[in-house]
Amino acid sequence: MDSDRGESIVGNESTMPRDDDPAYAPKLLRLLPVFSCTHNGVRRTVAPLPERVLSYLAVAYPTWVSRDAVIEACQLDGTGDPRARLRQICWLLRSRLGFDPIVGDRQRIGISPTCRVDHHAAQQWCQLLLDQGYAEPVVRAVPNWLVPALSHPLLVDWSWDDAWLQPVQSRWDVLRRETMDRLSGSLLASGRHQQALICAHALIQQDPLRETAWEVLIEALIRSGQRGEARAQFDRLTSMLSAELGVDPSDSAHRLIADLYR
Repeated sequence: MDSDRGESIVGNESTMPRDDDPAYAPKLLRLLPVFSCTHNGVRRTVAPLPERVLSYLAVAYPTWVSRDAVIEACQLDGTGDPRARLRQICWLLRSRLGFDPIVGDRQRIGISPTCRVDHHAAQQWCQLLLDQGYAEPVVRAVPNWLVPALSHPLLVDWSWDDAWLQPVQSRWDVLRRETMDRLSGSLLASGRHQQALICAHALIQQDPLRETAWEVLIEALIRSGQRGEARAQFDRLTSMLSAELGVDPSDSAHRLIADLYR
């Protein structure tokens, strides 16, 4: 698929997001799991306060934000003229990075559309999957980089006590886990066994007691010919559920293993 344009989904007005890996974008802002900025493959160091502003705008991308909101959220309203301080930060970023990551007008600013933000790229695919009900054509088009992106929390090393961040982190955690839960089974049903394995394993790492993820993992192993590993994972699930909850695996998990011996 051409990465520079959207491709219509049959029977719906939605369009496919870009499928090329954000990691290779010439101008990349990473928020998953921590902040970083790269330009033409070279990581650029950003001072703490400019990083704070850039992260706040990157979370809002592609929406522009009022300058006053940026000043308040990033606590720039200390001594001196806060708008002048914000302009200085924008200038420092342009000088340090070798490109201008922030665009805007007299009232609002935002991340330049020439940049890619990994968090936004992943969100677009999550929203499309939700809108399309995890329809098979969309699941088959899911790029391989999406599941690793969904495995990461947002700005996990944030060192400031910023009120705006915690709700955004919580929403992202809910979205990515729910997406992985539904996507793992959909990938399995569409025949993408390896991606289903990766997705189920990533979800188990974050939520070890989510039995549906274990069932996808076990079935994906069976379908990919790894019968011994499937049995080993079932035994691991059995031990964990017994130790943590005092219960056995579900009947559907037992049926998967029973099929190994038929």
